[in-house]
Amino acid sequence: MANCPQSVTFVVPEANPTATYTINFQGTTIENGNSTWCYSVSVAGHPGLSHWNLGVFEECQNLLRENLISVTRNGVKLQEGTGYELGTHDGVSGLKFEVGVEEDESPVLYCITLKGVYEKTSVDVAVKGGPTPAQKIQDAICGPSCKSIKPPTPPTPCQAITDLMESIALQDAGLAHILNAEGEKIQKALSFPDVTIQDLVAINQSVSDVLIKVIKLDMVLEFKLEEINRLNCPSCPPCPASPV
Repeated sequence: MANCPQSVTFVVPEANPTATYTINFQGTTIENGNSTWCYSVSVAGHPGLSHWNLGVFEECQNLLRENLISVTRNGVKLQEGTGYELGTHDGVSGLKFEVGVEEDESPVLYCITLKGVYEKTSVDVAVKGGPTPAQKIQDAICGPSCKSIKPPTPPTPCQAITDLMESIALQDAGLAHILNAEGEKIQKALSFPDVTIQDLVAINQSVSDVLIKVIKLDMVLEFKLEEINRLNCPSCPPCPASPV
């Protein structure tokens, strides 16, 4: 489920709110086949956030301990038992962040790193502030599902060169359309029965200005092509004979 919520907000306590907790999904980064999921947590008012729970592998809890690499808070690694706990807490199955957030230190960035890459889905979130009861929202924010996916593979040298060549071709095609439009502009002006010499001179100047800009852009594309021709990668495998 790619279209999962990017943010969730809690008011605490629910009856007469004196604090607001906002959790934002900051995205996922992939490195060496592992994925890191980060969330910023902000607190406005009192009480501060005592702890919060994030649904991680809610439908496959047996994978959580096996695939969890690290848990951090503002870049500092948390230890299990004191910084975080695994299991079901406040009705949410996944990970409980034991160290909360006070208003004067927010926002705080929490990140978890997992072995592998996983499809995004909507997961549950629960929060607890001071003596107030815990609150839970189902499908509250983006999180990792049980479905693993292959990490994106970096482009090969051949693919990179092909992409660069295609970008030059597309830009040249755009310049060709501009030149065609300028030609039609002149033809349209000549078709008017009451066109004057002054009008034609002005149109000619306008077309000339555009042509100069097009020529400059085409020169840049030529330099780009020359740089591509200079690419040298002795250790790269030969490009396939068929199109990449």
